[in-house]
Amino acid sequence: MSMKNSKNIQEVDFIAILKNYNFSLDDGKKLASLHDIIVKYEDSLIIKFYEFIFNFEYAKSFLKDKDTLKRHEEGIKNWYKNLFCGKYELSYFENLNFISEVHVRIGLPAHYVNAAFSFIRGFLIEVLISENKIGFIDSLNKIIDINLDILTLSYRQVEQSKLLKDVLFLKKVVESGSIEPYLQAIFNTKTMKIEKYESLMRLIDISSFEVYSVFPYLEVSKKIKLYEKMMRMMIEKTFLFFNDKEVEFSINLSYEDISNKSFIDFLYKMISSFKRPSNIIFEILETDFIEDFDIVVEFTKSVRMYGCKIAIDDFGSGFSSMENILKLKPEYIKIDGSLIKNLHISKESQTLVKNITNIAKDLNCKTVAEYVDCKEVFTIVKELNVDYLQGFYLHKPEKL
Repeated sequence: MSMKNSKNIQEVDFIAILKNYNFSLDDGKKLASLHDIIVKYEDSLIIKFYEFIFNFEYAKSFLKDKDTLKRHEEGIKNWYKNLFCGKYELSYFENLNFISEVHVRIGLPAHYVNAAFSFIRGFLIEVLISENKIGFIDSLNKIIDINLDILTLSYRQVEQSKLLKDVLFLKKVVESGSIEPYLQAIFNTKTMKIEKYESLMRLIDISSFEVYSVFPYLEVSKKIKLYEKMMRMMIEKTFLFFNDKEVEFSINLSYEDISNKSFIDFLYKMISSFKRPSNIIFEILETDFIEDFDIVVEFTKSVRMYGCKIAIDDFGSGFSSMENILKLKPEYIKIDGSLIKNLHISKESQTLVKNITNIAKDLNCKTVAEYVDCKEVFTIVKELNVDYLQGFYLHKPEKL
């Protein structure tokens, strides 16, 4: 994490933190003068520290191989020596904030951090006593308290326990390959026959076989750098299933996917080995156009060279301009679900859907109404001349 990208620690913040703990320049000088003494006890600290933390099951789970343990040990040593650097400025606090985010990312609970700090505080106080440096204990306690404050910053969430549970769940899902595409049928409005499918990511809990939508876990998966792996599994399994079938299917892509070169290179490789690329439809959220429209245009041009089609998802959510739609020339427009599910109670929604349908016809592209979840909506949306229907009233997503 670069200094410019830090959102949690700003210059005014770290000065305030030092002030709140009455940490003075004299405290900094005292700690710096202890550096050479403290380094002598580094090996002893490491031995006793790992004896202590391996009493915790979490430590055993995340320090389970030699390479991880070695990296962790180097990190502890660097932090330990830096504790007595004497310069407690912005870069020092940003490094602490980064360590805090890593702790959350790997799923370590806050009580582990607190217990570890309690041990280290006790160890260092004993060192100062044995070295006849009792007058330095107050400065030591201040910097330990400040470190603990920053290192638990990322844990101060209302749903802290849920976050940690989600992290562990996602790690387990990815490690076991329990990412499964579920298919939801898309019906031709006139014939009411299934003409295509949307492939939707589902997460399977291998211990209970419960099936979960990916949406509640998206942000966490991105923070802990598992999202791309999940998308790759999703693409591989979906393509494998449809490779020998003569039917169109769609897959959702986000701006994050499209702008990720390693993922896009993987995707192009998958498309090039697919038997019928013309059966592939990539759904792009209308709201993603606001990120960098040029990247979206470049992607659509590239996949169309293979014969793939483009659908604009959640159209009508109001972020993109009609000019952008014209540039993309999508084969399909999927109308924003908030409009469809309110058709039976909102004349305004009916008017908007009718207008979107007319615009789509002028652009020579087909419309899809998602979220057809009840008979009342089904009846109205058919009357509005939408080309395709999708929703729980007609078909719930099913495993391949």
